[in-house]
Amino acid sequence: MKKPNLTLYLVTDDKFFQGRDLVQTIEAAIRGGITALQYRFKNKPTRQMYEELLVLRELTKRYGVDLVVNDRVDLALAVEADGVHVGQEDLPPDIVRKLVGDKMYIGYSVNSVDKLREVEHLPIDYIGFGSVYDTTTKANCKLVGIEGLRQAIKLTSKPIVAIGGITHYRVMEVLQAGAKGIAVVSAILGFEDVEKATRSLVEAMKGYYRKLIHESTLSS
Repeated sequence: MKKPNLTLYLVTDDKFFQGRDLVQTIEAAIRGGITALQYRFKNKPTRQMYEELLVLRELTKRYGVDLVVNDRVDLALAVEADGVHVGQEDLPPDIVRKLVGDKMYIGYSVNSVDKLREVEHLPIDYIGFGSVYDTTTKANCKLVGIEGLRQAIKLTSKPIVAIGGITHYRVMEVLQAGAKGIAVVSAILGFEDVEKATRSLVEAMKGYYRKLIHESTLSS
C-alpha cells in the first residue's frame, strides 16, 4: 500500500466547477504544488464520475500526486486510486478495508474531539479533522477550532489532516498545532488563478519549515 502524501491536499467541490474545466483546473493546482487530490462530487452521474476519474488517475500518476476518492469505494477500486475517504454516514471503515484490502489507504472524517476516542481502533490510515475555522464550503459544518485541533493531535496516534477555512495566513498556526497535512477547497478553488493560489499555500508551508530549521539551529 502506498504511503499517503497529504501535505497539501486539495478537495474538489461541485460549486467551484460551474463553467470551469475540471482537468485544466486540477492540473493548474498540481503545477502549483498540491501533493494529493480528493475527488469529491455529490451531483454527478456515476458514469461521468468514472470517466473523469480515469483522466485524473492518468494525470495524477504523471505528476506523482495521490488520488483519493470520496465516499465511492466502487469508483476508487475501478480506477485504482491511491486512497478512499469516508465519513460517519458512509460505509464503515472495517467494511471498506475488507473491500480494498491493502490496495489503498483509508481516510476518515471526524468533527469532534470526543469522536476520536471511538475511531482509534478503526482500520484507517489518517483522520480528516475539522472544521478548524469557519467555512462556507460545507453546510452545517461543526467548528472544532485550533484548540480542538491541538487536543485531537494529542489524543490519537493516527496522522491528522486539518480541514476547514484554512488559508495561506493560517497555515503556520495549523502546522504548529501538529497537523500532518492541510486539506483545502476554497483556498485554491475560490481563486481564478488556481496555480498562484496553490503556490501561496506552498510558500506559507515552506515558511513554517524554514522557521523550524532556524529555531533548531539556534537551540543547538
